[in-house]
This record gives sequence, structure tokens and C-alpha cells, in this order.
Amino acid sequence: MSTELDNLQNAEGNKKKEEVIKSENTSHDHQDDTSIEELNSEKRNENPDYEETVVPQEDYDSLDLEQLIEKAKKIQNNYPVFLIGEAINNIKESFNQKFDYNESQRKQKYLDEGGEEISYKPDLSLKTQFNSVYHDYKARLTAHYQEQEQKEQNNLKNRLQIIEELKKLYTTPIESIGSFFKEFRDIKERWHNAGKIPKSKASDVFKTYFHHLENTHEFIKLNKELEELDYAHNLEQRQAIISRAKELLTEPSIQKALNELQYLHKLWKEQAEPVAEKYREPTWQEFKDVTQQIHARKSELFEKIKEEQELNLKKKQKIIDELEKISSSANPNHSFWQNNIKKIEKLREEFFSIGRVQKEYSGETWTRFKELLHEINTQKNTYYKELKKVQQDNLRKKNELLKIAKDNQDSENWDAALNLYKKIQNDWKNIGHVPRKYSDKLWNEFREYCNNFFDRYKQKNNKINEEWQENLSKKQAILAKLPSIFELDQNEALQKINDYCVQWNSIGKIPRENMNINKEFNQTINKLTSQLNIDKNLIDEMQLNIKVENYIQSKDDKKLDDDLRRMKKQIQDLEHEIVQLENNLSFFSNAKQDNPLLQNSLNNIEAKKVKLEELKQTYSKLINLDLTQTNGNNTPDADNKPEEDITE
Repeated sequence: MSTELDNLQNAEGNKKKEEVIKSENTSHDHQDDTSIEELNSEKRNENPDYEETVVPQEDYDSLDLEQLIEKAKKIQNNYPVFLIGEAINNIKESFNQKFDYNESQRKQKYLDEGGEEISYKPDLSLKTQFNSVYHDYKARLTAHYQEQEQKEQNNLKNRLQIIEELKKLYTTPIESIGSFFKEFRDIKERWHNAGKIPKSKASDVFKTYFHHLENTHEFIKLNKELEELDYAHNLEQRQAIISRAKELLTEPSIQKALNELQYLHKLWKEQAEPVAEKYREPTWQEFKDVTQQIHARKSELFEKIKEEQELNLKKKQKIIDELEKISSSANPNHSFWQNNIKKIEKLREEFFSIGRVQKEYSGETWTRFKELLHEINTQKNTYYKELKKVQQDNLRKKNELLKIAKDNQDSENWDAALNLYKKIQNDWKNIGHVPRKYSDKLWNEFREYCNNFFDRYKQKNNKINEEWQENLSKKQAILAKLPSIFELDQNEALQKINDYCVQWNSIGKIPRENMNINKEFNQTINKLTSQLNIDKNLIDEMQLNIKVENYIQSKDDKKLDDDLRRMKKQIQDLEHEIVQLENNLSFFSNAKQDNPLLQNSLNNIEAKKVKLEELKQTYSKLINLDLTQTNGNNTPDADNKPEEDITE
């Protein structure tokens, strides 16, 4: 019997020793805050009625800078400093993000209003306030750790003293059984409440304690009377624990009942062992049954909570899905954000109004929700930042166009300036929006400069039109005099025609819509030469000489170049037309020579060949003139000039 009792007690002692060491052999890691679970466990050991301390999760991104400062102060005042690290750091992150964004907006506004970047002074008043609150938190946390270190050192000294007292208890002769057990129970009670010690010392200290505790129990076994008194006291402890556990069956708060039940099991292991064998199993079974009944209440409660939390999870997941749709939208524009800002705020408020979800999903759901809000806010802020950058770039571009319009409004290079103003007007249309406060002012200035140029251009055109109308009147007067030539003899007529041709060619440009007067003049001259039997070659030679003389007198190289390019193109076009018409003669291979269509085609080809030959002769003479005028001036010959048709 004694052997079985010894084995059982040894086994229970070892088990108890391992569990107590595991539960108490903990220490603060100074790199991290003490966990909420450690705090609550320690407080429950000291007071079974202790309620767990939890720092609630909140959406700090929704608060402004002043509210974040007040929230940091409130958390520091209402919760232990070593439990608020995560909350304070989250507040700090939100504060820094909002402060940086607000400060960048403030700086940009300052620059937009014409301020110099080197003169800008940031507003650090709120930053200073927050830093003061945060530094206070760090100072309090450091003080807490220093206090904990000192406390653990004191606890170590206390536990070592208790071990010495325990060793002395079983190694010193007993004066009184009552005083022995009183001192023994006092030692165990003080050990139970002695608190944490440095982690590096914990293992050796607890092993030493349990070694002497086992020796004390062995000493008690050697004294039957002592053993019986120990058993009786431990039995009273068990019954008191069972009685309190039964009271927990009616405790309204199931969480409080479970917390205290955990504390009672710890007491059972440390204060209610051992007892007489006949009470050992019955008392344990009774305590076990009560424990199962309390856990049964937990199961019922948890089942109901589980259903509610599953429903809450679905609701929160639906909100997260909506936020993900917003976050993943492709190419969101200003209209998109304006339509979704209120929707996002409504989803955020709805999320916080929903209750808890299962613990295994809580962190993931909260993290994803917070990430999505952060992503959406980042996307929105990035969009408007980029929009502002684009508008600033557009502002720069329009200012450049404005300067061009201002600098060229008095230009006399009409053709180049006209093309320039058409281009910058088109560029202005293609540039996007600029900040609204600059838009009207820029447009009014740009329009004023453009109008100044076009008003001048219009006045210049009106003057040119007057000159052209005057030239038209001169040509009409010459045209009216041509019929009088019919009354002259051939020599006089030829001289008169020569004079009129000289006058005609010396007259400048006329309105484009009256260009047919040149054709009418040529037709009249041809009619005169025909009726007066004047050799047309003489007229052509005469007109060519007149044209050459005009070039020589005017020394207008540009007009000569333009005429050469026009004639060269006309020559190329005529050559192409002649080749095409000759190819078309294949359609008349079986036609008779008197076929009207065939005759018309042949006549057309012959006329074009005559015209081609005349153009070539004129072109050849003008080319020679050009070479004579430009010899030694490094001016390229006409064959190297651009081939384009410059019409009058």
C-alpha cells in the first residue's frame, strides 16, 4: 500500500512540477510588449474575479490628426502601457501618412499661389504634439520594463529565501506538528504568489524548489501523524474548490466562470495535493464532473455565438468583396471617385456596426478590410496627385504657347506666323485641363494675343486686296484697248501687241477669282495674230523675251525659281498625259482613219506635243538665264530645286 502511494505521489509530484514550471517559468522579452494573455493569466492568479483586459481594434485611418492625438492619449490613460504597443504604432503610422499627405497638399497650394520652395515653412505644431505623446509612451514603457526587471530580481531573492526556509523546515527537528504545517502551508502559499523571476534563472530555481518540496513530502511520510494532518488539510482544500466550482454553474457570465475554473484547476494542482487514497478518486471525479458541466455551458453558448459569428463573417466578407471591386476598378477617373467616396464611407460604417467573427478569421478579416481601405485611399490620393501633376504639366505647356503667341503677335513674316498661330491654336485645344484658378485667365490672354495677330493679318489682306483690285482694273483697261489693234497694219499691230504684253506682264497679282482675265487676254492676242496674219512664233518669242527682261529687271530669283518649278511640273504632267493618250490609241486598232473619236484623240495628242515643245523651249531659256544670273554664287541649279506647283 505504501509503495503504491509513494509511486502515485511521485507521479503526481512530477506532473505538478512540470505544469507549474511551464505556467510560471515565463519572463518579459524586452523587445516586445507583454502579451494580453500573460497579463490576464497573471491577474487571474491574483484575483479570480479579474476581468480580462483587451485593447479594442479601431479604424484609425478614418480619424483626422487632432483625433489621432486624442486617441493616443486616451489609450495611454486607460490601458497598461505594455498592452498598447500595437495600437500606438498603428496610430503613429496613420498619423504620419496623414501628416505627410496634408503637408504635401499645403506645400503644393503654397507653390501654386506663387510661393518659392526655398521660403516654404512646414506647420509642425500637430507633429510636435504627437511626438510628445509618443515619447511619453516610450518613456513609460521603458520605465515599466525597468520596474519589471527590478521586480523580477526582488522575486528571485524572495523565492530563494522561500527555498531556504523549505529546506530548513524538513531538516530541523519538529517542535510542534501544528506549527510545522502552518509554516509549510505558508511557504507554499508564498511560493505560489511570489511572481515572475528572470528567465535565465527560472529553470534552476524551480527545480531546486520542487526537489526540496519532494523531500518535505518524504519527511511527512515518515511521520504518520504529519501525513494524516497534511491529507486532512488538502481534503478541505479540495472540497472548498469543488464547492466554488459548483457555484460557477449558475454564474451568468460563462467567460468569467471559465476564467475562474482555470484558476481553480491551478489551485487543485498546487494546494490540494495529496489526499488520502480513499478520497483521491471520488473528489477528483466530482471536480471533473462539475468541470464538464461548466464546459457544457460553454459549448451551448459557443454554438450560438458561432452561428452569429458565421453570419457576421458573411456580412463582413460581402463588404470586403464590394471594396475589392472598387479597389480593382480599371482606370478610375474623377467621376468614379466622386460616385464612390460616399459608398466607401457607408461600407466602412457598416463593417464596424457588425459584431465579432470567429477568432480564426478575425485577424484575417480585419487585416484585409484595413488593407483595402488603405489601398483605396492610396489609389484615390495617387489619382488626384497624378491629376494635379498632369494639370501642372498642362499649365506649363499652355504658358509656353501663351509666350509664343505673345512674342509673335507683331510678326511681319505673315505666312510663317499664320501657320504658327494655326498650330498653337490646335495644340491649345489638344492640351487637357489646367487648375481652374488659372484656366480663364490663361485663355483670355491667349485669345487676346491671337486676335491681335489675326486683326493685323486681316488688315494686311485688306490692303493687298485693294492692290490686287487696282491691278485688275489696269488689266481690264488694257483688255479694253486690244480691239483697236484690228485697225492697224501688221507692223504697227505687232509693236502695239508687244507694248500691251509688256504692260500686262508688269502688272502685279490680281484676285484669284478673276484669274480668267489672263486667259481672255491670251485668247484675244491669238485672235489678233490670226486675223492680222502675224507669225505666232514671233509673238511667243516676244512674250518670252518680255518675261526674261522682267526677270532681269526685277532680279527676283524667288519668282524665277517658282516659275521654273511650275513649268517643270507642267512638262512632266504633259509628258505623262501624252504617253497615256498614245497608249489609249490601241483601242482604235481596228477603227478607220476618219473615225471622229480617233481623229479627236490624234488632234489632242498633237496639241499637247506642241504645248510641250513650247514649255521646253521656255524652260530651257529660263534655265540658261538662271545659270547666267547665279554663276559663281553657289546657288543650286533648277534641276535640284523642289518639284512643286506654285500657283499664282
